[in-house]
Amino acid sequence: MSTIEIFWENQETAGCEYLKQKNNEEKIYVESTTIYFDNQFNKPAKIDYQIIMNDSWEIICVNIQNEDLKELKLTSNGKGKWFDHTGHELPELSGAIDIDISSTPFSNSLPINRYNWKINQKRDFQMVLVSTPSLEIQKVPQTYTYVSERNGIRVFKYESNHYATFISVDKAGYVLDYPNVFIRR
Repeated sequence: MSTIEIFWENQETAGCEYLKQKNNEEKIYVESTTIYFDNQFNKPAKIDYQIIMNDSWEIICVNIQNEDLKELKLTSNGKGKWFDHTGHELPELSGAIDIDISSTPFSNSLPINRYNWKINQKRDFQMVLVSTPSLEIQKVPQTYTYVSERNGIRVFKYESNHYATFISVDKAGYVLDYPNVFIRR
């Protein structure tokens, strides 16, 4: 089993994330903690999350907990169907493959690592957006365009609604720089 450890600094609101990922031949296990200042509520926030994926980077289950111990548990068939903690299907999330947890750049690795990309290739995705710290969920469209590669650093244009930026990732697809939001240390 291989292990990856990553530390990101939250430059947008002040904070950080420590992520640990373990891979075996069949599954990818991610466990992480984000600590940041929540400007909306003017207080510190803490999010713990665990994600289990298959070896194709398709989510099997996700568990997210905020500092108030509110918990969100979702499972997925990896093909666009999502279920709550009781096993009931969530049709409002139908078609979304990936999850986007608002307090972490790790979410960007999911669509990036699921595909082999060619320069100038553009892909549209439906994402399950989890707003933190409230843990509210909704389906949102996002677009990634593979812009360039230099010395093993790949650059993607990321778009969601009326927001766009350029994200730099390493060879393994983990964010190095999400301008003015996250930077890897």
